[in-house]
Amino acid sequence: MAQTYDADQVHISGPDLASKIGARLAADLHGEVVELACGTGQHTLAYAPRCSSVIATDLSAPMLKEAGRKLGSLPNVTVRPADATSTGLPEGSADAVVAVNLLHIVPDPAAMLAEARRLLRPGGVLVVADATGQGLSPRQMVVSMWQILRRWGLRSGGGNLNQRALERLVHQAGFVQLRGELLTGRRMNAAYVRAVRPA
Repeated sequence: MAQTYDADQVHISGPDLASKIGARLAADLHGEVVELACGTGQHTLAYAPRCSSVIATDLSAPMLKEAGRKLGSLPNVTVRPADATSTGLPEGSADAVVAVNLLHIVPDPAAMLAEARRLLRPGGVLVVADATGQGLSPRQMVVSMWQILRRWGLRSGGGNLNQRALERLVHQAGFVQLRGELLTGRRMNAAYVRAVRPA
């Protein structure tokens, strides 16, 4: 799955959505960044050149192998295994924490957001983005669901977060200065939130 993951994502979401997410990440992330569930490093490539350092983590060894291959030429990026709810990284060590397409599949979103808050310095930035069917026409929704089922089959757990639900989760985790935005694509949309850990 790791070797075809990027192609599968583009097939399902369309290339325009990945580009929009990448552009927002590049604008919002700086300094020392921790990425939770980096997958193949597709989104890391978009923002890493603008950051002083990036620790890209994932729980999946095949995904980390792909990320290492893809990100190996970037001297400021370290790829390492870690659970998004318990990374083992030092408290208050990051200027920013980012997670893309994680909250809808992680078993305990509150635990993941608590770990992100623990990692951030006071005033640090959290950025989360998650694919959503919000705003899609009925036809787009059916096509997207068909493509997901055809590529990956029916899986238990997870869910479809809309913009309001994502903002609520982030607010409940104790973040402030929320800025939410629905990024629209041709085939799929993404709920996007930037927030700050209070001082």
